[in-house]
Amino acid sequence: MPKRSLYGTSKYFIIVIVSFFLNPFLYNQAPYVPESTPLANQMAISLSAQYGTIIVNHTPYFITPNENGNIFKETSAFTIDLGWKMMGGQEWHHTCKYPRMGIGIQYMRILNRNELGHPFSIYGFYDGNYYWSKNFKITNRMAAGLAYGFLKYNPQTAYPNDVIGTHINAFTELGIGFSVRLKDMVFIEPGFRFNHFSNGNIKKPQRGINIASYKIGIQATMGNQPEKPLNKPISKCRHRHELLAFIGASPRQIEFKINGNYDQHETYGINYLMANLHLGYQYEANHRIKVGGGVDLVYDGTNGQAEAATSGKPPKNAVPFNDKVGLAVFVGGETVVDKLSFVGNLCYMVAQSRFNSSTPLLEQRLGFKYHFNRNIFAGINIRAYNFKAAKAIEFNIGARKIFEGK
Repeated sequence: MPKRSLYGTSKYFIIVIVSFFLNPFLYNQAPYVPESTPLANQMAISLSAQYGTIIVNHTPYFITPNENGNIFKETSAFTIDLGWKMMGGQEWHHTCKYPRMGIGIQYMRILNRNELGHPFSIYGFYDGNYYWSKNFKITNRMAAGLAYGFLKYNPQTAYPNDVIGTHINAFTELGIGFSVRLKDMVFIEPGFRFNHFSNGNIKKPQRGINIASYKIGIQATMGNQPEKPLNKPISKCRHRHELLAFIGASPRQIEFKINGNYDQHETYGINYLMANLHLGYQYEANHRIKVGGGVDLVYDGTNGQAEAATSGKPPKNAVPFNDKVGLAVFVGGETVVDKLSFVGNLCYMVAQSRFNSSTPLLEQRLGFKYHFNRNIFAGINIRAYNFKAAKAIEFNIGARKIFEGK
């Protein structure tokens, strides 16, 4: 069977990421100006179906056929979302072009194969708009939550999976699409989605599942009046400067294969700490986007441990402390939605001891943070490499200092 290229999928993933973070540069007030008093935030419910393709990630488990000749390839999913349309009561509703936010649930089936299970996911979502008008929208989506129902690694099976190591995994979704009004309160919504399921290397084996899919949905606004958002002037951007710092930490495990086979290895279940001190600067380019850069002082407890494990169970001090410490520089920014921010960084490790099992020098960080007040925040990031493989799920808490611009 021919190998499937990852180039097309990685390209799709990059396009979706860039499109999402481009959105804040394109904000404008909606052209529809109501003649009556705006409604309160409107509740909306949507139903959608997805048909997708699993992206092979260099593991033979995905391309080994079962007794009926089927491989892990196609998926279908059904989704129910309950959300609220922001109708202009606050300034960020306007700068974000009246987004929709809420919660949803998805049931996904892997067609023709049952060995990985068929998970349910529950998540929070943000549906933003690149373009907004009364009858037509160009939209983007970001969602994050938890998935339950995957069947995990079992060393007793004839060919144990090296894809999923836990029953509960993180669910993330990015997408772009359209929303077209059919009637006053009803919209049809085609689009594209990119889904990722993994536990972020909290427990091995864990290669994760990436799915690219087509989506078609229908959305209905609750109530008896069509949406009439308030359109009012937006205040001038203050172009502020910001210094920020956070401490992040995550558990991580290493691979436990011997000669390419996933046998019961001595390192199975051993946890290591990955932590970092993040120091950065950001500039407020407009109401929604901040750009900047900085440094990360990184401690990776797994660095070098795979080599130490070749002769059996490695002690935690098998690799010296200084070989687990590194320094990375990063550039990136965040897009702001009221107290919530979506974060994206590109990181490059400029100083670190290198081993055969060390992850690539170029890393990516994608996540979100919530500001409890002006200066204190907490967040969750997925640290990744090659734009497709999760390195760790990072939990962080931090602070910032804002300086007024001219």
